[in-house]
Amino acid sequence: MSEILKTIKTKESGFLEMNRGIKVLHISGEPYERGYQHGFLLAKEISEVIRDGLTGAASVIAMALDCSMDEAFEVLRKGKEAAEGYIPPEFREEMRGIADGIAAEGSNLGYGDVVLWNTMYDQWCFYARTDLTDPCKESIRHAYPPGCSSFSAWGDATVNGRMVFGKNMDNLNIPGAAEHRVLAIVQPDRGYGHAFITHPGMIAIDGGINEDGVEMMTHRSSSVNETLKGCGIGILSRLILANTHRVEDAINILTVYPRCTGINYHVADAKKGEAVVVEVSATEIGVRYPEPGQDVLWTANHYNCYPGWKGYQGYNMVPNQALSLHMADVSTLEKWQESLHDEDNPHISGAGRFDRYEQVIDEHYGRIDEQIAMQILSDRVDPYTGKERDWEQESPGRNYGVTICMYSRTVKYADNVKFYKSDKRGSFSACLSNLWSMVSILDNGDFWLAIKDFPAPRGGYELFNLRHELSRF
Repeated sequence: MSEILKTIKTKESGFLEMNRGIKVLHISGEPYERGYQHGFLLAKEISEVIRDGLTGAASVIAMALDCSMDEAFEVLRKGKEAAEGYIPPEFREEMRGIADGIAAEGSNLGYGDVVLWNTMYDQWCFYARTDLTDPCKESIRHAYPPGCSSFSAWGDATVNGRMVFGKNMDNLNIPGAAEHRVLAIVQPDRGYGHAFITHPGMIAIDGGINEDGVEMMTHRSSSVNETLKGCGIGILSRLILANTHRVEDAINILTVYPRCTGINYHVADAKKGEAVVVEVSATEIGVRYPEPGQDVLWTANHYNCYPGWKGYQGYNMVPNQALSLHMADVSTLEKWQESLHDEDNPHISGAGRFDRYEQVIDEHYGRIDEQIAMQILSDRVDPYTGKERDWEQESPGRNYGVTICMYSRTVKYADNVKFYKSDKRGSFSACLSNLWSMVSILDNGDFWLAIKDFPAPRGGYELFNLRHELSRF
């Protein structure tokens, strides 16, 4: 078989392959069947990444909460117990299938480990950003760097009016994160076929695309109103991908289902050329639409649902974020923007990236296509100095000079720790950059994926077609 496309393993209607250096998982059917295929086909990878990834997550939480690794693992366990009851039955069945699939291949990890793994990113967001006794007070917790951004463009903004959607998933390269990146293609028994990037054993992370022309992305955006008693980003992403025909469907899902941490959900519909950013916390929700006359929308890691800002009218999401981010004054638009751009505030996640998106979108307005989209997602220009950085050149500060394709300083997170449910011991450092990047133009199913490097865009983008991938089941 060609080295470009090589089938690794099959199970019923599911199969795993290497496609141009990218691991691609195809699963289909009812929830348990999908999960079993997933677990069976990626059993080795799941057994590795759960042990490595949960150790990495615990080390981040240990630093954030100034506690021991044993205490951090106990925090994770309790967080999993709080979140588990909010997982919809279909996804519990999918996780149960994953657990049975890895067991069939000899793994000694079980259903509880799979559920814990699937709450990892939500717990990471919650514990690493929130003081559990008083989320407003200063603490010695580690300042978590910025992560994730996206933009959409259509109509007059693009070369031919087609919807172009670009998204960067930024996160720490903790053990297992960069080594285990998988493109998942899902044909469910009910709902739309869809695709997303994930880690083995996780039913989803940061959004994706569906066959009806809907694309979405998630972005951490902290608030004091947070809980683990709700649906996490992976759960809500899958619900949206499988069930959304138009952006209003996504708004309804995010309104009806209980939510946990603060997230910006960027959702677009290529059929109608529409996009929204739904900004949520556990208790609040605001919906931001494009400015009148502008066929573009973008977001990063702070709320922009402030009445009067860029045409927004509705609930003000900013005050409860301001408490979490220790912003000095948000009583007016001007004072909010001044506080948001405080270079010395380590709690704010690179607010200048929002400005840089506006700069590059204005520069390319009317000419945006997939190539321009890749340039935008790969952009390493300081939004204030105009100077371009090397791929692995750090930003000067957590809220100063952070680029769209960013690279944070390297931090030592663990020293000779025992890994989760393993005899393995080790030390590791990590930095934050782009784990994967995607551009989609879904009126014909095309999407381009960068996933082979860190930062991911440095390794180039590979073209896939969602309709073609779904037709292969």
